[in-house]
Amino acid sequence: MSDLQCRYINSKNRQRNLFKWILTLQAVFICSLLIFLGNWQLQRAAEKEQLLLQFSYGETKQANNTNIRLFDKVELSGMLNKHYFLLDNRTWQGQVGYEVIVALMANNQKAQLISLGWLAAGDDRRTLPALSLPNAIPSIIAYADKPSAPLLLGEDHWTQGWPKRIQHLDLNKISVALNTPVSDWLYRPTKQVIPELTLTWEPVVLPPQRHTGYAVQWYGLAAAWLICSAVLAKKTLTNKENMA
Repeated sequence: MSDLQCRYINSKNRQRNLFKWILTLQAVFICSLLIFLGNWQLQRAAEKEQLLLQFSYGETKQANNTNIRLFDKVELSGMLNKHYFLLDNRTWQGQVGYEVIVALMANNQKAQLISLGWLAAGDDRRTLPALSLPNAIPSIIAYADKPSAPLLLGEDHWTQGWPKRIQHLDLNKISVALNTPVSDWLYRPTKQVIPELTLTWEPVVLPPQRHTGYAVQWYGLAAAWLICSAVLAKKTLTNKENMA
């Protein structure tokens, strides 16, 4: 065998080895990524399962508890601030209305924001619906929720006077308007507090089964990618050997 033939064979061997390494590395990287995504979905499924169990069977805590978590049941009582907020653009059964937000004042505590429920809007947007609030709430059980911060295209201009029509819950502006610090939580009563208001809230949680299904899909993709990579590598290397 001539020196030229030896160099040619060595070159082909190096190319095959390089190709095998490239296929191996891409298969390992892609499969690792897909398995990571599958594990992440299983973790999310476990978290959602815990949230739903907490929502259904969690113990009731006091408002001054420093370990309140999302969807915890909390016992609240105190005086109601006479001023309230109307969270705009809330629909119920096809009708436009407001979500009524009030502040519960307790001794030596931040004001607790409570969503009392949904109130229908009138025909004239310039006229805000009137509502008679009790002076105090002796005791209610409410779920702890976090106010969402939606994307606003423009500034949220609050109405003058009371009640105030608002587009989203800006805790800083609410604190300034009430002239008192407010809690980071928004509490949602388990039972109706005022007959005129309708409780419409339910926790928006993707079911754990959905996350498990996504995990199975990711694992399936990882297995399919691994098999396809192995078949492609074997076929390509066989063709190269035949050509050699």
